[in-house]
Amino acid sequence: MDDKLVCQITVLDIAQRMLAFHSRDEIAEAADYAEYNAGTCDALKEMCDDMKNLTQTGFIEKYDEISLIKGDELFGLDEDDPNAQYLQGYCSIIEDVLSMINPGYTYDQMTMLEQGIAFDEAFEEAFYGDTEHHHHDDEEDCCCGHHHRH
Repeated sequence: MDDKLVCQITVLDIAQRMLAFHSRDEIAEAADYAEYNAGTCDALKEMCDDMKNLTQTGFIEKYDEISLIKGDELFGLDEDDPNAQYLQGYCSIIEDVLSMINPGYTYDQMTMLEQGIAFDEAFEEAFYGDTEHHHHDDEEDCCCGHHHRH
């Protein structure tokens, strides 16, 4: 790590530092988190590549959609499944990075849902990925990383 002025540090720099940290496996009991770290590292590698080529809007749209798709995969798995741990790491780091770019990202998503905004079918499909989304109004939060309606 060089000694840049803090104002010179980019989101790409931060993502690369996060990747280096998660790649080292120096955390106590790292073996217990191997799949989670693998998902985190894979997402960070992809995002670092895209940070060099996508606009802020394009990046946020792409990774919001990826998070929804991966969240759908996660929802269908038992939490002890190693792939579930991988997807949790993958989705979690996406939300972390999107929140660095737009600190209100998670709040904005939750606020829209809490306010009970009426969704038309086109918006619902764009927001949830499909109109047959696996969450229903009477479901509790399943912790899959999706944006929930209540």
